[in-house]
Amino acid sequence: MKTDNTENVLMDILGREVHGCGEQQERTLSLAELKGVMRLAKDHTVLGLVANAVMEGRLKITCDMSADKQKAVMTLMQINVMHQRSYFQFEEAIAEFAALMKKHGLHYVVFKGVAVARHYPVPYTRTMGDVDFYVPASDFNRAVAVIEQELQVNIEKEDIDKHYSFDYQGIRFEMHYQIETFGYGKHQRYFNLMIDECISKGADNFSITDAKSESNREEVSVLPPTEDLIVVFKHWFNHLLVEGVGLRQTTDLAVLLVAYRNRIDVARLMKVLDGIGYMKAFRAMLAMMKKYFGENWVDSFCVLNSRDEQYADKLMATIMESGNFGRKAYRNHTTGKQKSMETATRALRHCVTFLRLASKDIICLIPRRIGITLKQKF
Repeated sequence: MKTDNTENVLMDILGREVHGCGEQQERTLSLAELKGVMRLAKDHTVLGLVANAVMEGRLKITCDMSADKQKAVMTLMQINVMHQRSYFQFEEAIAEFAALMKKHGLHYVVFKGVAVARHYPVPYTRTMGDVDFYVPASDFNRAVAVIEQELQVNIEKEDIDKHYSFDYQGIRFEMHYQIETFGYGKHQRYFNLMIDECISKGADNFSITDAKSESNREEVSVLPPTEDLIVVFKHWFNHLLVEGVGLRQTTDLAVLLVAYRNRIDVARLMKVLDGIGYMKAFRAMLAMMKKYFGENWVDSFCVLNSRDEQYADKLMATIMESGNFGRKAYRNHTTGKQKSMETATRALRHCVTFLRLASKDIICLIPRRIGITLKQKF
């Protein structure tokens, strides 16, 4: 894959940040290079990682303290502070939510977002979007009633996709009755059963300090490493096919692969990937991580071949073209019906390009996902 210098520099920065702040030597950029990286990082919603690298001295700017350099540094400082505030706001809201679910004995798991950000070397550098959580069918209706009553929110129950939604403390919560959408019914049932069995056996958890009482910590339920990696991978690939996916979600995957390196049940991982029809897509993703994020150890999952490497380049080309949720790729920055048609056209092109990676599911998924996208846009 042919990349320009700005893309190469940003990928190098992200790779260094993913593998730990203290393990890499500092890098030096000219002011012009930094500005180019900032523009590209903004398109991909990874500016928080760049800002923190500059603030912590891992990324140096070569020029003297000119007015332009001062302006750039000040902008990155503000971004760094805003990311910290946003992350702590999310933690506070999730801690209250987790306490409520525990109080009423409701089963759930939080996934993506904060559940991934906690694995970043500096968690708040990951740009936050919303809070995704899943509630199994056995507790779903009761959870809806409890949340509406005790959090004093109105849950939007418009059934376009796989979740309901509500806003709490200025944060969007998405309450899933299904974590991922598959085209092929057999794959959907296999995946749903895997998630529900995970929760029934006892989910993993992590602690968040309760802002109302710093001596108390709330336990937040999350998926175990193997299942968590599968969910984040499937979500990433689904977005890549439909709207397009950028470096934020791709970096999430890179971070999880590092964090879970010695915690993945490889036999179970391979069994589930076969069961949901995404083994080839996962192999291509691993080849991409090896080449572009320096995660050479992924060969421990499986032996990668030349076809995997070819698709690795195609995946990265699509990512760099797309930006965050495909927003960089809209040629004319269209809106409304025109944007919907452009999204549907891009989704069809991506599905054709990557058909071999999950053929049965993609063939069944094309009409369903494009239909959902059109419903959301119109």
